[in-house]
Amino acid sequence: MKSPLRLLVLLLLLPFAALPAAATTYMMMSDQDLTDQSPAVVEARVVGVEFAPNIEGMPATDYLVEVSRVLKGDLPGSTVLVRVPGGVNPEGLGLKIWGAPRFAEGEETILFLSPAKDGTYRIMHLMLGAFHKRTVDGQAVALRDLSEAHAVGQKDLSGGADVVRDFGRFSDWVSDRAVGVESGADYVVGTSAGFEKALSAVTEKFSFLAPASGNAVRWFRFDRGQRVDWRLQSGGQPGLGEAATVQAFKDALAVWNADGATNIQYNYLGTTSATNGLARADGVNAIAFDDPFRDDPEDAVEGTFACGRGGVIAIGGPWFFSSTQAFRGNRYHETAEADIMTNDGTECLFRNRDSVAREVFAHELGHTLGLGHSSDPEALMFANAHNDDRGAQLIDDDRAGIAQLYGNGGSPTPGGPSNLVAPAKLTAKAASSTSVRLTWRDKARGEESFSIEVKKKGAKWAEALTVEADATSAVVEDLSPGATYVFRVRAVGGGGASGYSNTATVVLPRRR
Repeated sequence: MKSPLRLLVLLLLLPFAALPAAATTYMMMSDQDLTDQSPAVVEARVVGVEFAPNIEGMPATDYLVEVSRVLKGDLPGSTVLVRVPGGVNPEGLGLKIWGAPRFAEGEETILFLSPAKDGTYRIMHLMLGAFHKRTVDGQAVALRDLSEAHAVGQKDLSGGADVVRDFGRFSDWVSDRAVGVESGADYVVGTSAGFEKALSAVTEKFSFLAPASGNAVRWFRFDRGQRVDWRLQSGGQPGLGEAATVQAFKDALAVWNADGATNIQYNYLGTTSATNGLARADGVNAIAFDDPFRDDPEDAVEGTFACGRGGVIAIGGPWFFSSTQAFRGNRYHETAEADIMTNDGTECLFRNRDSVAREVFAHELGHTLGLGHSSDPEALMFANAHNDDRGAQLIDDDRAGIAQLYGNGGSPTPGGPSNLVAPAKLTAKAASSTSVRLTWRDKARGEESFSIEVKKKGAKWAEALTVEADATSAVVEDLSPGATYVFRVRAVGGGGASGYSNTATVVLPRRR
């Protein structure tokens, strides 16, 4: 059975390295506020990494860290277990949280921590509380990985980009502040922008969300002519009210639907009381507000957002299947569900600012469609919110990226540079009231995949799915009981495609 994984998105920071860009929205915090809010701060070395054994709640990853220096607070021993959201639980259910810090075994780090009731420690404000030790030009520096985060209202010592800190002097500064000794920020050695070349922070313009497998994520329902319904938590975003929140969310959905080069069909279905999506998949694509889990330490975001101080603004993204399937010659994880959630304390940020809501909602919806960040500063998917009342707007770079996932960007077409022979003797039989099994003869040589297309009576052809080279059968699922479908298949490869097979028609039985 396919097991759904989940991806989360929405913090507020600035990217610093060429890691996969994704979805988290945040506002920069000062080092003073981060230190003051954290019950414990340590210098540590990662000595073990494994998935957390918990079945209930969010899948997580456990990092066993050996404490080399306690900068603040009291810890029970020389090693502690740091639990970071995102991973795979014992039942095979996975969750990817973009923006959650990741560590390699043997890595040295500075961690801002909060104890949990289960005996583990959690990192304050996700990636904002995790500093990685790196050596640049012979100097040991402390760097945050903000590459998967979306920044709003950047504020920091540098007045803009995140700063680069001397590792040793920063540790000393935190230790001094913890005991009430005030000192200047003599640990700052530059900004992340100034270190980009040394850190190889070179990115494409648009990019795609890719979890650890390296395969991007996309909805396959649109290819079958189906829509994806979204609901909004009753009451709306604090500071906006329900009516303004609904309109902002509708506008955010519409900007993606309006792109005529794609088959995206995001649909607003109404309000809901369901708020479980970020803790466990519940079959509802929803946006929730004010961190419904803020009183539950297992599922809440560590830390509360505060205007003037910053922190995590929101998290969200798509659940996806761990298995992959082909589309236009590439393998993708299929999205199963998507959810977005704003953090508690964000009322002050959104109060009477529906243009900010439209831009943030549309940006996060772009992540649920499978897009990562863009390096084009004018793009909706740029890592920093523009916050200039533009609201939700796509530019050419956004359209080019989404076209490769859902439109005509790079699609093989008949008549291209291909000598592939078309499949023959296609047959279609109902496998259930919602699925059809197709079989055909593979007469091509050197194909990369087979593209299966479907249409209802009076409708246009749409790609249902793609399967691997040498395949001679496939099952098309999520169809409508009692409906009549027509299918055809073609081989794809070498930048082109074969002609189509014969068509095969099937009438699905109705559910009893």
